[in-house]
Amino acid sequence: MSNPNFPKPIFFIVAAFAVFIIAANSLYTIQETEQAMVLRFGKVDELVAEPGLHAKIPFVQQIIFFDKRVLETDSPAEEIQTGDKKRVVVDSFTRWRIVDAEKFYQAVRTVPAAINRLNTIVNSNIRRVVGRESLEELVSGERARLMADILKESEKQAGPLGIEIVDVRIKRADLPQANASAVFERMRTERQKEATEIRASGAEEAQKIRADADKQKTIILAEADRDAQTLRGEGDAESIEITGRAFSKDQNFYSFLRRLDAYRASLVEGTTLVLDENADFLSTFRGE
Repeated sequence: MSNPNFPKPIFFIVAAFAVFIIAANSLYTIQETEQAMVLRFGKVDELVAEPGLHAKIPFVQQIIFFDKRVLETDSPAEEIQTGDKKRVVVDSFTRWRIVDAEKFYQAVRTVPAAINRLNTIVNSNIRRVVGRESLEELVSGERARLMADILKESEKQAGPLGIEIVDVRIKRADLPQANASAVFERMRTERQKEATEIRASGAEEAQKIRADADKQKTIILAEADRDAQTLRGEGDAESIEITGRAFSKDQNFYSFLRRLDAYRASLVEGTTLVLDENADFLSTFRGE
């Protein structure tokens, strides 16, 4: 039997508030970028990845949200010794995501704790890889191979944490300021020495090529001159032979042609000849 002295409006307000509290604790919303883990008295009850409005048992089940997106973590810079005993300051970053919320919760529980574990894993692998390579390989095109090695080993170690490592990158690998100048100077000296040796080798090879070219030139010119002399001799001999045959066939005609050639060469404009009228040079004009 209800208490007639208890005000009904207050009762309704208390009841409505209680319903509101129960309803508020019975529903939860998952965003597109989230995944949820439902706990019952501290133990994992279920994993929910579907976005939208979901129901739970109020005051019994607890909801923990985890990000589904790829997260990026900057590792603190560390000074590491390379395989050739050089000290370098390495600064890296890691891209990762939570792929198994239950493993993640059991292993590290929170994102800050996961970041600390990831930094330990990644930096350990960076020290291992950098410690066996030379400084030149670290700053050259070999870096992609080194990053693949670091990523592979880091993925293996992060798997039990419910984490997938998407990428690991070294942002910079600088020499400590104290010895950077000395190392750069030594590297420059070594490169200058290599350049001098290469130039000397190139000059020697060029000299050999020029000497061989001069030799070939001399041989070619000598052979060409020899062939030319031979051809000229053969041509002169053939000319003499042809002339001889023509002369033997008609000696008078040949003599006539020779006199015409002589007239053509002597009787040019502006030339005056003083000759005896009985001179042999004028025999043709006399009809002889």
